[in-house]
Amino acid sequence: MPSDSAQFCDVNWEAISAIGQIVGAIGVVVSLIYVATEVRNSTRATQLASRRSISEIFTLLSRQLAEHPDLRELYYRGLHDFESLEGTDLVGFAQVMLQLFRAYEEAYYGHLEGDVDPRLWRGWEAAMRDINGYPGVQAYWRSRSHWYSEEFAKYINQLQQTAKPPRLYREPNADH
Repeated sequence: MPSDSAQFCDVNWEAISAIGQIVGAIGVVVSLIYVATEVRNSTRATQLASRRSISEIFTLLSRQLAEHPDLRELYYRGLHDFESLEGTDLVGFAQVMLQLFRAYEEAYYGHLEGDVDPRLWRGWEAAMRDINGYPGVQAYWRSRSHWYSEEFAKYINQLQQTAKPPRLYREPNADH
């Protein structure tokens, strides 16, 4: 027959083992909560960085147009008649369109990956739809769509096929 002290030691080891398992399980739960919080924070940071990057591109382009009357005039001419542009005017307008479509492409993929807030995407998509109504933009796109990803090119092609007449810069906006 075992002594009382031996039974006491067996019971303590079982209790200590059970407590250890409980503490271990609590540690796993706390770790999972921590990881989930970090992933959520990382996702928010990625969304914010993406939003800022895209916004900076649009702001830079807008600033360039606002500060340079010659560029503004070229942009306006190119929107309406890409085919009439030659030499440095053609290169200049193509560069503006390259910046614009690269920003739209970044926004498009950010939207698909969930990095762009849907409320912001609505505005960017509306701007893409509007700008793609211009004959000069469509002509540029036909000449350079191969510079962009196949998926994005299909998206822009679809926008252009359903584009309404241009509505920017005093053209009436029937949607509002």
